[in-house]
Amino acid sequence: MERSQMAVVAGVAGAVVVAGVGAAFVFGLVPGGGGDDVAPPTTGDGNGSEVTLNFTLVGGSECGQTCRVVNTTIRNTGNTSLNVTASHALFTRYENGSAKKEAWSGQVAPGTIAANETVVSTFEINVGIGDGLALRENDGLLFTTLQTDRGNETVETVVPVN
Repeated sequence: MERSQMAVVAGVAGAVVVAGVGAAFVFGLVPGGGGDDVAPPTTGDGNGSEVTLNFTLVGGSECGQTCRVVNTTIRNTGNTSLNVTASHALFTRYENGSAKKEAWSGQVAPGTIAANETVVSTFEINVGIGDGLALRENDGLLFTTLQTDRGNETVETVVPVN
């Protein structure tokens, strides 16, 4: 075999190995890749608090192939003002709809929400290509923990990915 032919064969073999290792990582066949790395939070009122907030996923828009801008509302249905921080975690899903793997997490601080007031909260989600494909296949689960000085409440929302 000539030198140029050997270089082509070596290049093709190297590309196949890199693609195989990358696929194994994405699909969870090697440690650190894919798989269940973080358990989703428990939904509901975790500590017997009197949190009186309603969280609603309003919609979103595309900001790139694996990026979405998400719009939500948070309504304080109580009779006192609450200082609110929202921690979000987006999970890919198994075919049965249960949470599989955390694809993204972030936090937004809408601040003080007066009694009977509704605020709009907007945030951006960026995920990798592997998680983007998994979300496109089975949608996502967004876990939002609303944190206040009076306690926390976690809400689970199915996020349709188009």
